[in-house]
Amino acid sequence: MRSDRRIKGLLETYGTVRDAIRERLREFDEVKRCGPLRVYEELVFCLLTPQSRSKAADKAVKRLKEAGVLLKGDRREVALVLRECGVRFHNVKARYVVLSRELLNDIEAFNRLLEGDPREVRERLVERVKGFGYKEASHFLRNVGIVDLAILDRHVLRCLKSTGVIRSVPRTLTRKRYLTIESKFLDLSRELGLKPAELDLLLWYIRTGEVFK
Repeated sequence: MRSDRRIKGLLETYGTVRDAIRERLREFDEVKRCGPLRVYEELVFCLLTPQSRSKAADKAVKRLKEAGVLLKGDRREVALVLRECGVRFHNVKARYVVLSRELLNDIEAFNRLLEGDPREVRERLVERVKGFGYKEASHFLRNVGIVDLAILDRHVLRCLKSTGVIRSVPRTLTRKRYLTIESKFLDLSRELGLKPAELDLLLWYIRTGEVFK
């Protein structure tokens, strides 16, 4: 059962970081306006984040661009940059990055891939993008301004447990389990009067002490 005291605590914490959260969401909303290449950078970022620090993934995307290998480097060149930036499983993720470039072969098709109901878009991404599960696809969509989905990473799951939303943190997330917990997450966001993306950034802040991405 959720604790009213903990719910109140969430709202109080939100009050202290509200401006930072809203500014971050404005930045996410601007991404799609910057064009498909900028959107693609966020896709690569989200391919790199599983079991790696977000700042390492962000650093790696910047280094890939600087080295001229984000769009053209081979798997070995990409893996080298990922390893230097501290991204785990750099060889596997380099393969995902190289494969993902196919999305840019048809810019109009890439843009259409992101149109429509967010849940349907997420399903298409999970099917189309090698390396994307529901968490990664939801993360990417949030980072390009789609705020209605839950990003169930370990930080968020631990906060949901401590707040009483879930009883335990699952070791693995099947599609069914992900959608079940997401439903509870969305219920909590409505209870708090926050957008799902606001709640996600709030829980991330509680676990890490910063509002990042």
